[in-house]
Amino acid sequence: MEITSRRHPYKFYFALLIINLAFLCFSIFFFISNEVNAHALGFIFIGMAAVFNYIFLKKSPKIIVNDKGIQVGKKQYYWNDRLEIEITGKGMGYIHSDYEATKILFKNQDVVCIYDVYYANSPEIKSFINQVVINKSEAFKFEKIRLEKKNLTFENLKTFKGHPIFSFRGIMMWGLILFVIFVPSKNPKSLEFVPILVVSAFCLFWFLLNSWMAHYFQISNKYFIVKNHYFFWIKKVYLLKDIREIVYDQQVRQPNALRIITKDFDNSRFLAGTLRDKHWLEMMTVLRNKKIKVRNESI
Repeated sequence: MEITSRRHPYKFYFALLIINLAFLCFSIFFFISNEVNAHALGFIFIGMAAVFNYIFLKKSPKIIVNDKGIQVGKKQYYWNDRLEIEITGKGMGYIHSDYEATKILFKNQDVVCIYDVYYANSPEIKSFINQVVINKSEAFKFEKIRLEKKNLTFENLKTFKGHPIFSFRGIMMWGLILFVIFVPSKNPKSLEFVPILVVSAFCLFWFLLNSWMAHYFQISNKYFIVKNHYFFWIKKVYLLKDIREIVYDQQVRQPNALRIITKDFDNSRFLAGTLRDKHWLEMMTVLRNKKIKVRNESI
């Protein structure tokens, strides 16, 4: 059997498109500007776009895996030459050190990184490596784990959450929204249509951005549940027995997050800006008591 990687339509192609459009807009802005050295800045942004595209494409080559080895771009590696496989963990380098990846070390000291974010079928590739290469299974079977949709009314749930308003994230969100609304309202001109539209759009954007960072968690004897303080309809329910690993994750200029890696190697990341360190540490203890592996990279 052979599996070929497929680049993710949103996390790869759409992200690459948006970033290139941003570089293009900055370049055009400086090219049409009459300021001194503006054209030079335009060329700098074009150069930055070229470098970024090179890195982006270099880190996401076409990957083909089978029972003999793995082909990465034009390079072929054989499983018999491997020294170590780290099936889950973080990537390498300054830009990619925050990304989840599988790392494979070969005898020639080459390290192959398969980044989850770039490939739509990375769970299938990881499952193949885990089953066929690590566990020496003669047959490969990939089954996607589906989230539960049961009524949990009678479950004994332990909740881990901060305050949606009086936590640091809540104060920052509502404080700025109130400031933007009430301070300009003292100026009669700010009550015209265009200023009201601009303020409303900014407040909506700021609310949605911070609400996206306001998840909280519940644990019972059988389930791990993800909810959101503001998006009340969000409810993701995982069976504890389906969870391979939980990662306390943090990326630059973002609040702490929780990443759930299921046994099919799919993973989802939930920002939880209202939780304090004591909540995270208490939840880690509860999870480990339930034999769930926790990789703490942020607390």
